[in-house]
Amino acid sequence: MKHRSLESFRADFGRLPAEHRATFLHILSAYFLPAIALGSFAGSPPWPPRLRVHRVSNSEIYSLTWNFSSPDGRATFHLEKTAAGEPMLVWRRIGDHAIYRRP
Repeated sequence: MKHRSLESFRADFGRLPAEHRATFLHILSAYFLPAIALGSFAGSPPWPPRLRVHRVSNSEIYSLTWNFSSPDGRATFHLEKTAAGEPMLVWRRIGDHAIYRRP
């Protein structure tokens, strides 16, 4: 799936310690991207439980929890269509629970 990131995500990502960035990238490659490839956005199979993917406050913004302990790692994203009509994942924010104030 194609993806892009908002400036807010890039700024948040740049502020994360290197080990937190590495953990997030590992979770993406080990769990998130394989789930997308299998069809989790369409609902089958469901998202891996360890990611806790859910919608944020009845919006089109989704959240995933990439770590439950130190750090409290979360990221928000939404889907949009490219000019060719293909789905594109858009990363919005990354950090801890505080990102939900402006997801």
